[in-house]
Amino acid sequence: MNYDFTLQLEDNNLVLISSSSLSNFLNNKVYKLKLKKYVSNGKTEENKLFFKKEIGYIKYKKIIEIIEDYSLKNNIDFYISKELEEYIYKREMYINERSRIGLGIKKQSEEVLEKYQKYKIIIDEQMSRKLREKQAWDSFFMFTMKKSANFSVPGSGKTSSVYGVFSFLSSQGLVDKIVMIGPKNSFISWKDEFYNCFNDKRDLKLFNIQDYSSTRSKKNALLYEAAHKKNLLLFNYESLDSILEEVKTIIDDKTLLVFDEVHKVKNPNGKRAKNSLEISYNAKYTIALTGTPIPNSYLDIKNLLNILYHEEYNDFFGFKDVQLQNPSEYDIEDINKKIQPFFCRTTKKQLEVPEANPDIIILCKVSDKENQIFNILLLKYAKNRLALIIRLLQLESNPKMLLKAISENQEDFSDILDTTLDPGFIDYIDYSQDIIDLINSIDRTKKFNFCIQQVEQLNSEGKSVIVWCIFVDSIRQLAFQLEKKGISVGVIYGSTSEEERRDILNKFKEKEIDVLITNPHTLAESVSLHSVCHDAIYYEYSYNLVHLLQSKDRIHRLGLKEGQYTQYYFLHTIFLTRDGFEYSLDQKIYQRLLEKERIMLEAIDKDILESLGSIEDDIEIIFKDLKF
Repeated sequence: MNYDFTLQLEDNNLVLISSSSLSNFLNNKVYKLKLKKYVSNGKTEENKLFFKKEIGYIKYKKIIEIIEDYSLKNNIDFYISKELEEYIYKREMYINERSRIGLGIKKQSEEVLEKYQKYKIIIDEQMSRKLREKQAWDSFFMFTMKKSANFSVPGSGKTSSVYGVFSFLSSQGLVDKIVMIGPKNSFISWKDEFYNCFNDKRDLKLFNIQDYSSTRSKKNALLYEAAHKKNLLLFNYESLDSILEEVKTIIDDKTLLVFDEVHKVKNPNGKRAKNSLEISYNAKYTIALTGTPIPNSYLDIKNLLNILYHEEYNDFFGFKDVQLQNPSEYDIEDINKKIQPFFCRTTKKQLEVPEANPDIIILCKVSDKENQIFNILLLKYAKNRLALIIRLLQLESNPKMLLKAISENQEDFSDILDTTLDPGFIDYIDYSQDIIDLINSIDRTKKFNFCIQQVEQLNSEGKSVIVWCIFVDSIRQLAFQLEKKGISVGVIYGSTSEEERRDILNKFKEKEIDVLITNPHTLAESVSLHSVCHDAIYYEYSYNLVHLLQSKDRIHRLGLKEGQYTQYYFLHTIFLTRDGFEYSLDQKIYQRLLEKERIMLEAIDKDILESLGSIEDDIEIIFKDLKF
């Protein structure tokens, strides 16, 4: 039988074939409004319509629905090939099965128990460090799904769970190496955790891209060293730019590819996203790790899902950008329902990590001079609230920072706002001489003095202390003052070399250094200090929940002994407005952070992903009670 329209697959490409010319159909508004967006701009024939190769079966079903409706209304015989119907059916069954298995493991259902128990026996034999039950389930989930994400909170042992996957796969001859892509400061943790997990049961054969300085030496090392029986290969995201092709050659069916701190791959059009997508094509097993909440919108998960599933993204999920960017309640329900089977997530509470003590708030009422500058800044930056946040934080710590343009402290700006400086941002330093003299007349702020006093108190009790800052200037000023008082201090920030960091951290762990002063952007990832330090002072902090959670977890993480305390101290500077009302930027930020953390924990309980709002939302909340 001859049909007017036939929809079929040709070389895995969806094609609409017409018994005559398609010109009338192509000029119809149904085609222009509903179908054209799915059509390939390349290959064309008079009686054939080729659809884009990247669209998946979900879009196939939509296309069928559009053409069926058009054909019915226009008395056109429309036929869908058996091959196409079978393909759609198989894809639906495959995805439903994958989803069913993922959910089954997360629920620890009866049908997966036997397989899990066999898995657990083998990893217990292979590993010196035995995984906790919940970690073992996460490890089993990642192994079974082959490509999945682990969103467990910082400090819950995600690295150990991945080593569990590696121990099983390698014992079965399925993989022979881990290729880990992550931030540089995660390298030490991956190396240390290998020893902790395997001890004398497995030799570490390490390849560290940071051991090579020039591009040529990196390429030669990848060609002649990395390919020869290395079982842990470490690359930072930035290093991929110049060695992408060489890295791709070492990733094969026997590679366990891991993206650590994958939230760093944000910009869909950025180099990190492009590089990560390219190198993940050949990997049979891929794991994406992040312990951070979704900071702005569900759009942040698109890169992650594309890295894991590539062409299958459209089949598995099919989310539109607008749906992820501004989701309705129905969209949020749909997004979470579709992604639930493909990620696991564990909290420290589930792993029975001892709870931290309630936070101690240290109130710091400012001097008259500081308060005078506060009110000047409110007027000067009334229309630029982003800049106002930075300026007030600088005022609290060291007012002399106000005499430099914000653009001179680009790294600090990014740390606070989790964003880069707007190219159109202009910050004029145009204070009168009277104000400059006022700023210079303040030697040390009240907050600075309170911080020094708190460190001295803890030090006198024989306690190791971490002080968290944002500004490099603050790190240096605090270190200088504490060293004058005979307290040994180590400082780590962006320009501190990897060798220096390792040396300082080792000295801190060995109690050769009493106080470590650093910032979350530099040290908030993959560093464990919980064995030696239980007190952390938050001198400067922003509304970035990612930084807060990761910094907290340097000393509050899996491995803490039962009954061991963890104490955080937050300094809150108190200003007085011209109207006589007390205002604390620190307090507003702190309250916003607590609210974000509550949203995140509720989402984990419901097994969904949270969305925490935008920077604009944060700023509105922080300043809503302040009159300008």
